[in-house]
Amino acid sequence: MAGSRHDSTQREARTARRLGRLFRIERAGGFARRTAETVWRLIERRGALAAELGRIERARRAAAAPSSPELDRALRELAAEICRSRDDAEARVAVLRAELDQRRGRGAATGLRSPGAGRLLGSG
Repeated sequence: MAGSRHDSTQREARTARRLGRLFRIERAGGFARRTAETVWRLIERRGALAAELGRIERARRAAAAPSSPELDRALRELAAEICRSRDDAEARVAVLRAELDQRRGRGAATGLRSPGAGRLLGSG
């Protein structure tokens, strides 16, 4: 029984590290260098790993198996990767929102006007 508990915590730590690695690859721009099909497979893999991590954790908790320092470290690293990825995604959304607002003419006026009609040429 003790061996299976140890295996469970090792498997959970290994899964958390794999999941963290996928977040890190995306944050480092690794998804941008891949085809759309490959990116979707990586995203699906990340979802599958998250589901697997949840299943392993529920089973470990149901068996009242204690955590391990290795597992705690892997989960802290995963949480940090997720936070960094979320922050990067929010920054990208803000840039895209500002670009979209500018294209829709919602930005601050540039003061440039067309010579003939006097229409506002842009905003920034």
